[in-house]
Amino acid sequence: MAFAVGPVAACGGDSDDDDGIGDGGDGGDGDGEPGVQACDLADADMVTAVFEGTAGAGEPGVARNCSFEITGGDVQAVDVFYYGDTADWDGIRGGFENNRGGTTDVSGIGEAAFFPNDTGPTELVVRTDSIVFAITVFVFFEDPPPGVEDDVAALAQAIIDAG
Repeated sequence: MAFAVGPVAACGGDSDDDDGIGDGGDGGDGDGEPGVQACDLADADMVTAVFEGTAGAGEPGVARNCSFEITGGDVQAVDVFYYGDTADWDGIRGGFENNRGGTTDVSGIGEAAFFPNDTGPTELVVRTDSIVFAITVFVFFEDPPPGVEDDVAALAQAIIDAG
C-alpha cells in the first residue's frame, strides 16, 4: 500500500489574535512582541537526533507550522505545529474528533496526547502544561517506516523537555 500522509490543520486560538499566517506562530501577544513560533519548539538538531538522515533548517509554514525536510532518511519531512495554549485544548481536540475521523489517546506524553484516526501514528497532538503542539511525519507514496510511532513520541518528548 502506498500513500502520502499529511495534516489537515485544526488550530485553536481566537479571532482577536494577529493571524500568524506565514510565520508559523500565533502572530504575537498584542503588545508588539512576537508570540510562540512553531520553529521555536524544535530545531534541525532535535529532528535529526530522532529520525534517520539529516534534517534541514526549519522553515516557517502558513499553518502555524515549521517544516524540516529530511535527506537520507526513511521519512521525507517532519512538521511541528504550534496550536495555542492549553485553554484551546478542547476546541483543538473537538476539531480533530469532528473532522479527522476521531482520535486515539496516547499515554505517557505530556499532560495529554492523541493520534488523529485518519493518520494514526504519523501524527501526534500533545498538550503540555502550557501549550498544545503537534508533530506530523511525511512519507510520500510509501508506507510509514517501522517504529515511526516511537520516533514521533521521542520528538514530542524532546520538545517538552526543551520547553
